[in-house]
Amino acid sequence: MNKPRPQGQPPAQVKILHSALLAAALASTSAGSIAAVPNVSINSTSQDSDAPVTTVVSRRAIVPNNNYSILAINDLGMHCGDLDTRIASILPPFQVLLAQVVRKGPSPVLNPAGINLVYSATNNPRDPRRNRNDLLTGVKGDGTTYKTNFWDSVAQGAYDAFYPAFNPFDPAVTLTPLAGPPFNVTADRGLPVPNVEDLYIGRDGRVNSGDEELTATMHTMPGIADPYVVNRNRPVNERYLDKPFFVNFPFGYVANDVNWYEGAGIPFAAFDDVGRENPYPLVRVQARLGSTVVSSVDTVLPISGEASCANCHADPTDVQDSRTNRPTQTLRNAGLEVAVSLDDPDGNMPPDVSVEYASDINILRLHDLKHGKKYVTPSGDRAWCNVTARLPENSNGWKNCLSNQALQQKKPIVCQSCHYTPALDLAQLGPLAGDPGTVANGRNQLAHQSNSRVMHNHHGQFSNLFPNIPPPSQAANGTIRNQGARVAALENNCYQCHPGKNAQCLRGAMFNGEMLCSDCHGSLLQVGDDFSRDVSPSNPGAFILADDFYTNPSTPRVPWANEPGCGSCHTGDARNNLAGTARTIVNTRDSNGNVDGIRLRQAFRNGDAKATPIVPSNKRFAEPVVPAVFTQPGADFANPGAGNPKLYRVSTGHGGVMCEGCHGATHAEWPNAVPNANDNVTSNQLQGHTGTIIECDTCHGAGWEPSGNNALNGPHGIHVVGDTNFSDGGHENIAENNAGACFACHGGTDRDNSRGTVLSRAAADRTLQNDGNTVTVAKGQPVGCALCHD
Repeated sequence: MNKPRPQGQPPAQVKILHSALLAAALASTSAGSIAAVPNVSINSTSQDSDAPVTTVVSRRAIVPNNNYSILAINDLGMHCGDLDTRIASILPPFQVLLAQVVRKGPSPVLNPAGINLVYSATNNPRDPRRNRNDLLTGVKGDGTTYKTNFWDSVAQGAYDAFYPAFNPFDPAVTLTPLAGPPFNVTADRGLPVPNVEDLYIGRDGRVNSGDEELTATMHTMPGIADPYVVNRNRPVNERYLDKPFFVNFPFGYVANDVNWYEGAGIPFAAFDDVGRENPYPLVRVQARLGSTVVSSVDTVLPISGEASCANCHADPTDVQDSRTNRPTQTLRNAGLEVAVSLDDPDGNMPPDVSVEYASDINILRLHDLKHGKKYVTPSGDRAWCNVTARLPENSNGWKNCLSNQALQQKKPIVCQSCHYTPALDLAQLGPLAGDPGTVANGRNQLAHQSNSRVMHNHHGQFSNLFPNIPPPSQAANGTIRNQGARVAALENNCYQCHPGKNAQCLRGAMFNGEMLCSDCHGSLLQVGDDFSRDVSPSNPGAFILADDFYTNPSTPRVPWANEPGCGSCHTGDARNNLAGTARTIVNTRDSNGNVDGIRLRQAFRNGDAKATPIVPSNKRFAEPVVPAVFTQPGADFANPGAGNPKLYRVSTGHGGVMCEGCHGATHAEWPNAVPNANDNVTSNQLQGHTGTIIECDTCHGAGWEPSGNNALNGPHGIHVVGDTNFSDGGHENIAENNAGACFACHGGTDRDNSRGTVLSRAAADRTLQNDGNTVTVAKGQPVGCALCHD
């Protein structure tokens, strides 16, 4: 697998060879397949093609949302997968589709009886990436499409450790993915995802009562039956009423009344059907009543392969703009071979895949070199690795070395097998260690720090390579004077590992307002200072877990559980907020130049050593608080994390609708600033314009208006918008008898000085009628009393 190469071979020679290989690959595609590439970007399968793709699969018809609306979204705004999994893997191809169906009417019905949901692949005719042949990085040397080799690594046992060898509730039932039905993981079939409602609540509706069972479902790609030919509807298999979230840990709780459909584990790969890199594939979600399709909506299920380590860990001859040669030079100094893309045994692979293959080898060898003397078994016994051993049978070190396991034993390494992450803890069991055949099934997480800590804390030490993103410096007009420097730091910091310079995964409303990752999460070192900081092989299991992360400066964060929320910056309304309180950074103007002074630009207070997200007392725009108890038959379940804010991705609000259903996915909140971006398709289809779902007829139907005491019962206490009876004088009673409710968003203290705030901006161009007069309002313009009342 590793071709011997003289250690003294000049790097320039290697570079020439690699350049020739790349040129040959591009020549083969440009001569044939590129000219025939369809001007469509659609992702229907995650299997490689047998021939260059010149036609695309058919799509289901759009069914208008006349009587039903579907609110469909992904859970995180971005998922990542590896370009190559033959040596190592950090994340599987995995997407999560969340959806709710609303039967329209004056009293809408959420997820009415008889509805079932399906999804298939579709495309956006105006997708900015649809005709970019410079993105054809998933084309093999012979012109065929490359998607992923993930299922080959599954067949070699890469992900077995994340599943118990047997069902804890029934030891006679095996559960490893390769043990056979129902966990038979094959091409276009996602990893099995446990149903945590069954696992922690069970049929009697009570948490941990003893009737729980382990069930799991697997979601598939629409082209599984005949790749590149068919595009079949695939069912959304799960329906959650309540969503347990690590209920057996101090920070856990039951996210009650989520009431959504869930398609977890859909195995999207990072290239579309013609091999074009497109992190934003669309699916068409259809709601069916029996066999009749009653509504449809298109939504993005993003996936990127840009979470790569090649910029630092590939040999500089493989990466034109390599950021450092320190990792590879460390290997050479120890007498170890540095892998290059030419070492890829499959010469047909796209160049980027071969570069990642070589980078993974270099990473494992470096890991063995630096940490091999501290390796332990799951039971804590010494498992020393000497990667410099030169015996013929151990050309990649001793058998305990990761590089030996991957290259000679053909066992690809999954980092989280040792370095715990909640992202792959689908059964929410916490860090485990145990030999194969146990519930832990080979995981070795008790003696090692978390994946988040080892990645963020280690790389955060190299400030020359990963410079901290400076805080915003605001000018009087609200623009950020140092935004160029901040974005440059972002690309040399977060975007070196998270997708990335091409994918631009941070792309929602916060990014539009010039907020960056660090403004919410803090620095690399702050993110890396987590609950596993005291853990080591000599101090196994020393995790720091408590329920008071948001109030106790000594309690470290748990990745994926303790996160900033909407309320960390949207701390209240125009009359009651935290703007101007100690050590806050206040947003002075919005992106349209409107005066702000209400919202914050940073989710934590200056000087906070751990960047603790702010939790406001005014909850108007904040996530719901975790209730003290989860109501259930018999004695209620006391939520361990009671009083903390729920995560945005499991929160619901107005009428039981999930917050992401109206505002968009985490990191991709609507609108995307690129008008034709795939992210904007969903809101355009639902309400006719981009941005937060704000038009009441999306769920209530045309012509509906609240009246009387119900006028302010909309989401976050807002009223019906647009040219309505309410705008044309119907608000007089509220304005005269409850004016404070108006000023909370529209600003001011009386009608004459209420000129609108950033909380009362028009979501679209409006033409309003007021006592026979016509008033026009531009999208983004604040609406105040003085707009109509002199």
